[in-house]
Amino acid sequence: MPTAQALRQSFVRTFGDQNRKIALTRSPGRINVIGEHTDYNEGFVLPAAVNRAVWVAAQRRMDTKVNVYSATVEEKIEFDLKTMRKDPDHGWANYPKAVLHTLQNRGWKLEGLNIYLESEVPMGGGMSSSAALECAVAWAAMALFPYTLDRLSVVKACQRAENTFVGVNCGIMDQYASVFGRKGHALFLDCRTLQCQPVPLPLETHRLLVIDSMVKRKLVAGEYNKRREQCAEAVKGLKTAFPKVKALRDLEEADLAKALPLLPPLIAKRTEHVVRECARVKSAVAALGKGDLRALGALLNSSHESLKSLYEVSCPELDLLVGTAQRTKGVLGARMMGGGFGGCAIALVETPAIDLVKREVARIYQHRFGTTPPFHEVEAADGTSELSV
Repeated sequence: MPTAQALRQSFVRTFGDQNRKIALTRSPGRINVIGEHTDYNEGFVLPAAVNRAVWVAAQRRMDTKVNVYSATVEEKIEFDLKTMRKDPDHGWANYPKAVLHTLQNRGWKLEGLNIYLESEVPMGGGMSSSAALECAVAWAAMALFPYTLDRLSVVKACQRAENTFVGVNCGIMDQYASVFGRKGHALFLDCRTLQCQPVPLPLETHRLLVIDSMVKRKLVAGEYNKRREQCAEAVKGLKTAFPKVKALRDLEEADLAKALPLLPPLIAKRTEHVVRECARVKSAVAALGKGDLRALGALLNSSHESLKSLYEVSCPELDLLVGTAQRTKGVLGARMMGGGFGGCAIALVETPAIDLVKREVARIYQHRFGTTPPFHEVEAADGTSELSV
C-alpha cells in the first residue's frame, strides 16, 4: 500500500514532470459476501469494499496523447483520445481507455494524460480489479478537468464504460461497492432501485479469507454474457404466467414450483439459482443483524453449491478450494466469489484457525494442481477517494 507521497514520487520517476498538478486517487477492490449473478437480474447483493486498492497518479498533457504505465504488470501503453480502440493484446489497458471514452461521450472536452498506476487487487481474481481501476481513473479525471460527477454518476459511467467499450455486460455491483464502500460494513444493495443499506460486519472474532485459484477468468470470452442472455430468456418464458416478472428478482421462491416447469431445463436451472440467491442475500442480512455468523456460513455453502450445480460457473480449482475450506475446522462457510470460471473463493473463518486453513488448503491445492494459491485476509474499507500529500 503506497503512501500518497510515494505514489507521487513514482509518477515523477516515470514521467518526469513534477511542476504541474498531479492528481492522486485510490479505489478499492471488493468482495461479495453473497449474492452472485443477481445484480444484472435487478436483484440483491451484499458486497464490501476491501483494504486492497488500485492507486492512480495522473497529470494533464498539452496534446491528445495518453500514456498509461502499470507498475503491476510493468507495461506502458500509449493511445490517442481521438482514435481510441479496444486492444485485445493489452486487456488491462482497455479499462482506463473505456472510462475516458465514456467521459468524452458525456461531452467532456479532455486533453491527454500521463497515468501511473499500481494495484494491490489481484487481476482476474474475482475482487473486481477492473472496477477499481475504472473508478480511480474517473476520480483522477474529475480532479484534473473542470467537470464534476456525484458518486452514483461515477458508478453508472464506469459501468457503462465496461459494458459498451470493454464488452463485459456486467451489473452495477462492482463499481457501486468500489465507490460507496464503508469501513467495517457490507452494503445491502438493491440493484433495481440502487437503494443501499450499510450492514455492520461483526468480525471481531472471525476473518474473511480470500483464496485465489490463479485461474484467470475470461468473462469477455462470452460465458458471462451468455448467462445474462439465459436470464433474459427466462423472463420472456415466464411472461404469460407471471406478467409482473420484469426481471428474475421479481420471482419469489414460493413461485418456483409453478415457474420452473414452464422453462427449458437449462433455463430453469439458471432461474432457480437467481431466485434462491436473492433470498439468500436477504437471509444473510438478517443473520448479520443478529450476529449469527454460523447462519451466514451455511448460506455461503449453499450459495456455492447453487453456483456450481445450477448456474454452472465454477471450475475444478474453485471447487477444490471451497471444498477443502469447508471441511477444515474453524471454517463456518465458503464459496466461489465473482463471475466464475476462475478467480477467487471466500471463506468465513474463526480467527485462531486462519493459519490452519491456509496450511490445509495450500497442501491439498499444491498436491492436486502443483501450485500454492495466494491468500488475502481482507477487511471492509472506505470507497474511492482523492489523496493529498
